[in-house]
Amino acid sequence: MFYCLMEPRHCFELEGTLIMRINAASLLFVLVNLAACGGGGGGDLGSAASPVVAQTSRPVVSSSTPSQTSNSGSALPRAAAASVGIAQANVDAVLNHIFTDAATQTALVSKNGVVIGERYADGYDANSLGTSWSVAKSFYSAAIGVAIAEGHFSSVSEKASVVLDEFVGTDKEDITLEQILRMRSGLAANTNVFFSGDQTAHALANTLTRAPGIAFDYSNANSQLFEPLLRRATGLDAHNYLRQKILQPIGIDAINVGLWMDETGTQPMTYCCIDMRADDFLRFGLLYAQEGQWDGVQVIPQSYVAASLNPVGFYGYQWWAMNQTYFNRTVSGDIKSAIGLHGQRILISPRSDIVVVVLTKYRHFANQGYVLNTQQNYPDTCSARNNCRSQESAGPEVPSYDLHELVELIAALGEE
Repeated sequence: MFYCLMEPRHCFELEGTLIMRINAASLLFVLVNLAACGGGGGGDLGSAASPVVAQTSRPVVSSSTPSQTSNSGSALPRAAAASVGIAQANVDAVLNHIFTDAATQTALVSKNGVVIGERYADGYDANSLGTSWSVAKSFYSAAIGVAIAEGHFSSVSEKASVVLDEFVGTDKEDITLEQILRMRSGLAANTNVFFSGDQTAHALANTLTRAPGIAFDYSNANSQLFEPLLRRATGLDAHNYLRQKILQPIGIDAINVGLWMDETGTQPMTYCCIDMRADDFLRFGLLYAQEGQWDGVQVIPQSYVAASLNPVGFYGYQWWAMNQTYFNRTVSGDIKSAIGLHGQRILISPRSDIVVVVLTKYRHFANQGYVLNTQQNYPDTCSARNNCRSQESAGPEVPSYDLHELVELIAALGEE
């Protein structure tokens, strides 16, 4: 069965199968198909991602004075919307719209690096972890940008075969980093990399189906190539490189992060699956909204951030453009988004320095660890979406909100 949480023309890769449903008596393993419209689908460090009791599901704001984004691992600053020139009613309208989706765990809204609106589903709070699914693609794209800045690659125009020896002497030899970043590598989509065991070997063996650079083909296996690219070029595995070059510089404490490995237990997954608190996903959005700077330090080159958010059609360097091409109708503002399966999103408006994070209710427990096992251990957001297809499921799949309307509401915040 094929699931899509975005408009049908943006569904590109079937990723599917086993998702776990947990009840008080037992673990029931059930077959399910997961389709990614920007979704992906394992880790080493992390704390418990099990739900904790929240105080309220209403918006939470404080009357504190806005401050600059902090590089510390403490919570991001909070303030009333009026303190940054935005009507609270308009922030509430964004949160209300997001929470028309009953599967939503968390929604945050920030302006100028300050959280001006937040809401949590019952049973969750600011310390609850969510999962990224394919939002992770945008993180590992950022790591590629840093690797270029550090001289591990000459530019986005460099051929991947410089470090991917498996491509040398094949029809894949001329694929460039930029073609991989823009999902225009020509490599096959719909390859079910999630269930392939050694996902890097799967990605390296993927076949060319069209000339590189010709057309957009959304492929998780394409983005799994970031794993060998980063490891071979930098000498660090992709997870450690991401921690050192992206997460730590923006104040994300590794103890609050789960980075998933494939079933080998040794290969980082680079198209999918970062578990973090909502505030930490927001930090990453702020990094891009502020042109790659954090506390005055250029973490990611400004030029790379600009290129990442400059789409060909509706896709940049592992970022989506919420534009007319994407929606096939007019749309306000200039909103970009990292998107993951089942409704994970980081939406940014760089022009207005507005960031919105949306996470779907997540079920995963610390003692399960972060090594993927497609029969026992994987990110569970399908329970909230009611599409695990277990015998326990009753009723229809939980629908999401209207994405176009959300983009319009966010664009309106930037006009105040």
